[in-house]
Amino acid sequence: MKNAFFKKLLFGLASLQIIFLYSCVKPISYPNEPILESVTYATIGDSLLISVSFTDGDGDIGLNPSDTLEPFDQESFFHYNLYLEYYELMNGNWVQGRLDPSGENFPTADSIVFQYRIKNLTPVGQNKTLKGVINVTIESPFYNPNSNHNDSIKYRVRLIDRALNISNYVETDTIVR
Repeated sequence: MKNAFFKKLLFGLASLQIIFLYSCVKPISYPNEPILESVTYATIGDSLLISVSFTDGDGDIGLNPSDTLEPFDQESFFHYNLYLEYYELMNGNWVQGRLDPSGENFPTADSIVFQYRIKNLTPVGQNKTLKGVINVTIESPFYNPNSNHNDSIKYRVRLIDRALNISNYVETDTIVR
Protein backbone atom coordinates (compact mmCIF):
# COMPACT_ATOMS: atom_id res chain seq x y z
CA MET A 1 0.00 0.00 0.00
CA LYS A 2 2.84 2.37 0.88
CA ASN A 3 4.56 1.42 -2.38
CA ALA A 4 1.49 2.33 -4.45
CA PHE A 5 1.13 5.64 -2.60
CA PHE A 6 4.79 6.56 -3.22
CA LYS A 7 4.54 5.56 -6.89
CA LYS A 8 1.53 7.84 -7.33
CA LEU A 9 3.27 10.64 -5.45
CA LEU A 10 6.43 10.31 -7.56
CA PHE A 11 4.37 10.19 -10.75
CA GLY A 12 2.46 13.31 -9.66
CA LEU A 13 5.66 15.19 -8.78
CA ALA A 14 7.30 14.19 -12.05
CA SER A 15 4.22 15.36 -13.97
CA LEU A 16 4.28 18.70 -12.15
CA GLN A 17 7.97 19.15 -12.92
CA ILE A 18 7.38 18.50 -16.61
CA ILE A 19 4.48 20.97 -16.70
CA PHE A 20 6.57 23.53 -14.80
CA LEU A 21 9.53 23.12 -17.17
CA TYR A 22 7.37 23.53 -20.29
CA SER A 23 5.61 26.57 -18.86
CA CYS A 24 8.99 28.24 -18.32
CA VAL A 25 10.12 27.77 -21.92
CA LYS A 26 10.11 31.16 -23.62
CA PRO A 27 8.82 31.35 -27.18
CA ILE A 28 11.42 32.07 -29.84
CA SER A 29 11.63 35.77 -30.60
CA TYR A 30 12.83 37.60 -33.69
CA PRO A 31 13.15 41.29 -34.55
CA ASN A 32 9.88 42.93 -35.66
CA GLU A 33 11.26 43.83 -39.08
CA PRO A 34 11.45 41.00 -41.60
CA ILE A 35 14.86 39.36 -41.86
CA LEU A 36 15.66 37.45 -45.04
CA GLU A 37 17.99 34.56 -44.31
CA SER A 38 18.57 33.01 -47.71
CA VAL A 39 17.23 32.66 -51.21
CA THR A 40 17.42 29.65 -53.48
CA TYR A 41 16.14 28.97 -56.97
CA ALA A 42 15.17 26.10 -59.22
CA THR A 43 14.47 26.17 -62.92
CA ILE A 44 11.24 24.45 -63.89
CA GLY A 45 11.10 24.26 -67.66
CA ASP A 46 11.20 27.88 -68.82
CA SER A 47 10.11 29.22 -65.41
CA LEU A 48 12.08 29.98 -62.26
CA LEU A 49 11.02 29.09 -58.71
CA ILE A 50 12.44 31.48 -56.10
CA SER A 51 12.34 30.37 -52.43
CA VAL A 52 13.04 32.98 -49.75
CA SER A 53 13.50 31.98 -46.10
CA PHE A 54 12.61 34.66 -43.56
CA THR A 55 11.79 35.51 -39.95
CA ASP A 56 9.51 38.20 -38.55
CA GLY A 57 8.99 38.88 -34.85
CA ASP A 58 5.47 40.29 -34.93
CA GLY A 59 4.16 38.14 -37.77
CA ASP A 60 2.81 40.97 -39.91
CA ILE A 61 3.93 39.52 -43.23
CA GLY A 62 1.53 39.58 -46.15
CA LEU A 63 -1.49 41.55 -47.27
CA ASN A 64 -5.20 40.84 -47.35
CA PRO A 65 -7.07 41.35 -50.65
CA SER A 66 -8.85 44.27 -48.95
CA ASP A 67 -5.54 46.06 -48.23
CA THR A 68 -5.91 48.54 -51.09
CA LEU A 69 -6.15 51.89 -49.31
CA GLU A 70 -3.17 54.10 -48.50
CA PRO A 71 -0.39 53.11 -47.92
CA PHE A 72 -1.22 49.93 -49.90
CA ASP A 73 -3.03 51.63 -52.81
CA GLN A 74 -1.99 50.76 -56.35
CA GLU A 75 0.11 53.89 -56.84
CA SER A 76 2.16 53.19 -53.71
CA PHE A 77 5.48 51.36 -53.45
CA PHE A 78 3.84 49.41 -50.58
CA HIS A 79 1.07 47.98 -52.79
CA TYR A 80 3.46 45.07 -53.31
CA ASN A 81 5.38 43.44 -50.47
CA LEU A 82 7.95 41.26 -52.22
CA TYR A 83 10.38 42.70 -54.76
CA LEU A 84 12.79 40.76 -56.97
CA GLU A 85 15.28 42.99 -58.77
CA TYR A 86 16.80 41.52 -61.92
CA TYR A 87 20.58 41.79 -62.55
CA GLU A 88 22.83 40.75 -65.42
CA LEU A 89 26.56 40.15 -65.55
CA MET A 90 27.87 42.68 -68.07
CA ASN A 91 31.61 42.96 -68.81
CA GLY A 92 32.45 41.41 -65.42
CA ASN A 93 30.12 43.70 -63.40
CA TRP A 94 26.62 43.14 -62.09
CA VAL A 95 24.21 45.73 -63.49
CA GLN A 96 20.50 46.04 -62.95
CA GLY A 97 18.70 44.67 -65.98
CA ARG A 98 16.82 47.28 -67.97
CA LEU A 99 14.09 47.33 -70.58
CA ASP A 100 16.45 48.72 -73.18
CA PRO A 101 15.36 47.77 -76.72
CA SER A 102 19.00 47.87 -77.86
CA GLY A 103 19.83 45.10 -75.34
CA GLU A 104 22.65 47.07 -73.71
CA ASN A 105 21.01 48.01 -70.35
CA PHE A 106 21.14 51.73 -71.04
CA PRO A 107 20.85 53.47 -67.62
CA THR A 108 17.83 55.63 -68.50
CA ALA A 109 15.69 52.63 -69.49
CA ASP A 110 13.27 51.24 -66.89
CA SER A 111 14.79 48.70 -64.53
CA ILE A 112 13.35 45.18 -64.38
CA VAL A 113 11.70 44.43 -61.05
CA PHE A 114 9.24 41.61 -60.38
CA GLN A 115 6.64 42.67 -57.81
CA TYR A 116 4.39 40.36 -55.77
CA ARG A 117 1.61 40.72 -53.22
CA ILE A 118 2.17 37.93 -50.71
CA LYS A 119 -1.02 36.92 -48.91
CA ASN A 120 -1.40 37.48 -45.17
CA LEU A 121 0.72 34.92 -43.30
CA THR A 122 0.03 36.11 -39.72
CA PRO A 123 -0.29 33.06 -37.45
CA VAL A 124 -3.37 32.48 -35.31
CA GLY A 125 -2.79 32.46 -31.57
CA GLN A 126 -0.81 34.40 -29.04
CA ASN A 127 2.70 33.84 -30.44
CA LYS A 128 2.86 35.75 -33.75
CA THR A 129 6.52 35.10 -34.59
CA LEU A 130 7.08 33.77 -38.07
CA LYS A 131 9.84 31.66 -39.56
CA GLY A 132 9.15 30.30 -42.99
CA VAL A 133 9.73 30.17 -46.71
CA ILE A 134 7.96 32.18 -49.40
CA ASN A 135 7.90 30.61 -52.86
CA VAL A 136 7.20 32.59 -56.02
CA THR A 137 7.41 31.52 -59.63
CA ILE A 138 8.66 33.80 -62.37
CA GLU A 139 6.93 32.58 -65.49
CA SER A 140 8.73 32.26 -68.79
CA PRO A 141 10.87 34.06 -69.64
CA PHE A 142 12.60 34.64 -66.29
CA TYR A 143 15.38 36.56 -68.04
CA ASN A 144 15.34 39.55 -70.40
CA PRO A 145 15.08 38.03 -73.90
CA ASN A 146 15.94 41.42 -75.48
CA SER A 147 19.26 41.74 -73.65
CA ASN A 148 22.65 40.89 -75.10
CA HIS A 149 23.88 40.01 -71.57
CA ASN A 150 21.28 37.55 -70.25
CA ASP A 151 23.48 34.44 -70.05
CA SER A 152 24.43 35.08 -66.37
CA ILE A 153 21.76 36.63 -64.17
CA LYS A 154 20.75 36.91 -60.53
CA TYR A 155 17.91 38.31 -58.43
CA ARG A 156 18.11 40.61 -55.43
CA VAL A 157 15.15 40.14 -53.06
CA ARG A 158 13.52 42.20 -50.30
CA LEU A 159 10.32 41.88 -48.28
CA ILE A 160 8.08 44.49 -46.64
CA ASP A 161 5.75 43.87 -43.69
CA ARG A 162 2.43 45.60 -42.95
CA ALA A 163 4.14 48.05 -40.56
CA LEU A 164 6.19 49.11 -43.64
CA ASN A 165 9.43 47.68 -42.27
CA ILE A 166 11.71 46.79 -45.17
CA SER A 167 13.92 43.73 -44.89
CA ASN A 168 17.55 43.32 -45.71
CA TYR A 169 18.46 42.19 -49.23
CA VAL A 170 19.43 38.66 -50.19
CA GLU A 171 20.67 37.60 -53.62
CA THR A 172 20.45 34.38 -55.56
CA ASP A 173 23.61 32.71 -56.68
CA THR A 174 24.50 33.34 -60.30
CA ILE A 175 21.97 31.71 -62.62
CA VAL A 176 23.78 30.57 -65.77
CA ARG A 177 21.43 29.98 -68.66
